[in-house]
Amino acid sequence: MTLLKSKPTARKKPNFQRGKLVEVIEAEFSNPQIEVRSNGRVRPGKKVVLSARIGGEVIWISDKLSEGSVFKKGDPLLSIGIRQSQSRLKAPFDGVVQMKNVDLGQYVNPGTQLATILGSDFAEVVIDLPMSRLDWLPKQFPKELPANSTKKVTGQSTTKNQYQIPAFITLAGISSASAWPAVVKRQLLELTPRGMMVQLIAEVRDPFQLKIPLGQNDKEIAGNGAIEIKKKGTFKGEIREKAENFKIPLFIGSFVDVKIPGRQLADVVRIPAKALRDRDTVWVVVNKELQIRNVKIAHIDLDNVYLSGGVKIGEKIIISPIKGASKGLKVRVFGDKKIGAEKITKGRGKKRDRSKGNWKKHTK
Repeated sequence: MTLLKSKPTARKKPNFQRGKLVEVIEAEFSNPQIEVRSNGRVRPGKKVVLSARIGGEVIWISDKLSEGSVFKKGDPLLSIGIRQSQSRLKAPFDGVVQMKNVDLGQYVNPGTQLATILGSDFAEVVIDLPMSRLDWLPKQFPKELPANSTKKVTGQSTTKNQYQIPAFITLAGISSASAWPAVVKRQLLELTPRGMMVQLIAEVRDPFQLKIPLGQNDKEIAGNGAIEIKKKGTFKGEIREKAENFKIPLFIGSFVDVKIPGRQLADVVRIPAKALRDRDTVWVVVNKELQIRNVKIAHIDLDNVYLSGGVKIGEKIIISPIKGASKGLKVRVFGDKKIGAEKITKGRGKKRDRSKGNWKKHTK
């Protein structure tokens, strides 16, 4: 009984919780230029069906009037014999033959379709864009029409649905080595029947690679300001690098990926997409505890989310995953100097100070 009554009392150690180790970024303002990404489909810029104006026998057909063949403006394509004379058909522009509907010796009537040809100077890309993203485009309109233009209405401009926005086109599903600069010219004034999307029309010069990729002036290929953007050299350098590797033609009917440099955001906080939780919340560290914060989103792309409200400058936003995360969860910030000052025992009679990285003799 005496031994039991005189036994020593165990000291209680303070309840210390290490908390979850998390990786964070510090919120800071930035003014990035967003990038609008979408997809589209290539269609011919010019498409003409050649028809016979008079009836007669086809007495001559040029080798250039073959499907896939290239011709120049003014090249003779075929001749139709009329009694003792003949009528010769010439190419109205530079292009390629899409379809041939006539053979040598065939008799044709007025209006008979002879061939279908496509212009080779430029092609058009129809880009589908959700209405909500239309405001993301930079407000770059073409210059006003001259005063003597018949298309100009007093007090109004007919260029409200026309643009001069640079874009970057790559073939979908194919190596990014094939790329084209383009210019968004206009938008159609009706929505698509399915999906209710706005359709933008972009122009691509020399889609079939029949000319030199980069001439004396970049604008000859890019077209009317397609590479005017010089901020950080992003698009200009990228277009020049890709243009040197042009190999694959921009096939009519092909699907393409589109990148458009959008408008400039002001005073937003950029976080990686993985740091956004439940669509509109983030986790922040407050007094070594996890707090759930509702945020206002200005823009989302494939890699980043741009916040326009909900967090304060200097706050630490958690970017690492946490199982069972909840409000008030104890956390430790990875890389914090205060973390790691604890000491662990290794070897005999020695311990290591994590914060200083040197070894000391263990003393009591």
